[in-house]
Amino acid sequence: MRARRTVPLLLALVLAAGCGRKIVPEPPLLVIPARPEPLRVSQEGGDVVLRFPFPTKTVQGTPLTNLTRVTVLREVVPAPAGARAPEPAKAAADREREEKLFRQRAEVVRELDRAGLDEVTVGSEILIRDSMLPLFIEKRLGRVFLRYGVTATRDRKRVSPLSPLVSIVPRVPPAEPLALVATVEEGRVCLEWLEPATMVDGTSPATVEAYAVYRREEAEEAYDAWIGVSPGSPYVDQTVLPGKRYLYTVRAAPSRDLPPVLGPAGDEVVADTRDVFPPKAPDGLIVLAEEAGNRLVWNPVLSRDLTGYRVWARDGAGAWRLLADGLPEPSYYDAGAPRGRRYGVTAVDAAGNESPREEK
Repeated sequence: MRARRTVPLLLALVLAAGCGRKIVPEPPLLVIPARPEPLRVSQEGGDVVLRFPFPTKTVQGTPLTNLTRVTVLREVVPAPAGARAPEPAKAAADREREEKLFRQRAEVVRELDRAGLDEVTVGSEILIRDSMLPLFIEKRLGRVFLRYGVTATRDRKRVSPLSPLVSIVPRVPPAEPLALVATVEEGRVCLEWLEPATMVDGTSPATVEAYAVYRREEAEEAYDAWIGVSPGSPYVDQTVLPGKRYLYTVRAAPSRDLPPVLGPAGDEVVADTRDVFPPKAPDGLIVLAEEAGNRLVWNPVLSRDLTGYRVWARDGAGAWRLLADGLPEPSYYDAGAPRGRRYGVTAVDAAGNESPREEK
């Protein structure tokens, strides 16, 4: 009897405790795009070029869906002649204050919907050009700096945090470099050019402090960031791979400041790095006459893509004929060789290039 009374009592206590328990409501999770970064800015000819990754993540790090807009904002700030672009604020409080002022003073220079984004997307990056023609007409180049920021929007109103603010002082750049030539050598491409004749506004002589060298593969749509900066011609690219067709161009810069101010690109030049360079000829060939034939030995050829050696023979005034192919070692035994036989040895690389013949 006592057990029967205990069960309803315990159940009543549990229900009473559950009814009095309150759950704190949590706000709904806002899904907004992550901050667009890094933002890179440079001047190429008469345009300021902005590059940043296509937005693909939310602030929580999950895949971004329903991207509807990317907005580019620009602030024009007077600057004394010769001034450099200011560095971004590093302290969190200074950065927050800088972004607040930027939002108040900046204007929208580009607003791209989803279709517009497809037109300016190159690979995994968005590339946007902002013309400097109005500043050139007003003769303000070199007397202002431009500060840029970018936001991404999901749906209609869910806007990302502002990208890091990046500044540049646009200037009158040099005209394009002239007579670009590419010479392909084994494992590298040597580029040579002539300096620009004028600045882009026609004034002369051209003021050039550096050159930016660009390279792309034939199948790529556009050039990415430069592969190197040179104080002048020539420039040697030692990062090429064999069997490729590369396109190069060069831009001139009036200074070495970063972000760079670059003039228009020179003509493109093609460099074909397919291996057409034979190994060096074997040297030190010795023919040792033995009782039943001739033994040949020579010095090994030091080549990173060597695949083997060929031995050639010639009897009397006859033509040279192939006696052995694909020899891995620098030696060969010609059994039963007739008296007076002449020999030649060549080296062959992985591309099938054959060296000159070493004869004995």
